[in-house]
Amino acid sequence: MQESVKQDREKYLGGSDIGVIMNLSPFKSRFDLLLEKAGYKEDTFEGNVYTEYGNTLEPIIRDWINTNNPHPFKEGKHVREAEPDELIGVRIHTDGENDEAILEIKTTSQVYESVYDYKLYLVQLLYYMVLTGKPYGLLAVYERPEDLTTEFNSNRLHIFKVCLDEEQGLVDEINRAIELFLTDLAKVKTNPLITEQELLPAEIPDITSRILALESQLAYYKK
Repeated sequence: MQESVKQDREKYLGGSDIGVIMNLSPFKSRFDLLLEKAGYKEDTFEGNVYTEYGNTLEPIIRDWINTNNPHPFKEGKHVREAEPDELIGVRIHTDGENDEAILEIKTTSQVYESVYDYKLYLVQLLYYMVLTGKPYGLLAVYERPEDLTTEFNSNRLHIFKVCLDEEQGLVDEINRAIELFLTDLAKVKTNPLITEQELLPAEIPDITSRILALESQLAYYKK
């Protein structure tokens, strides 16, 4: 499945793109993603030891969650090609889904108590829930050991239950971010030389220039 995820990635909006679109990802900027989706830049990331570890643990974690589960989760794939009036299609691969819920599995060295501290993962899960019409979701976060042992330890697994009806505010935030991203994607496709600065709302550069001017004035007063 990993190969199919990478194939023609620029033609689709995927689950892992949502965190980037919302400026939550520490690994890729929103502007870089715009360039990739516009076809002006190639995504050269081929994975690392951590992504491989996650790929290895994913089926193990899913099987453990499915133990004694009357409605087992199975991997899912959903593809919607772009309509003639659309810039990009949609393609998602879920770690697991059943009739009511989506399962999203993550392995990480960062462990938190609240699901909202995992916003980067949460927005991806909610995106899947909305697209598939599932009212519930499970975010399964596995604490990655330093030695990267693949021996599963259930004490390292933290499962957060998510209800779509309770997250409408965040869903609205996701939808607004996607809408703005598509607007900017149209601009980038029209103008390959456009800069990230030109995509910022007009008030942001103005505020930035005011801050710089204020800092300069404060430095003068201090001197």
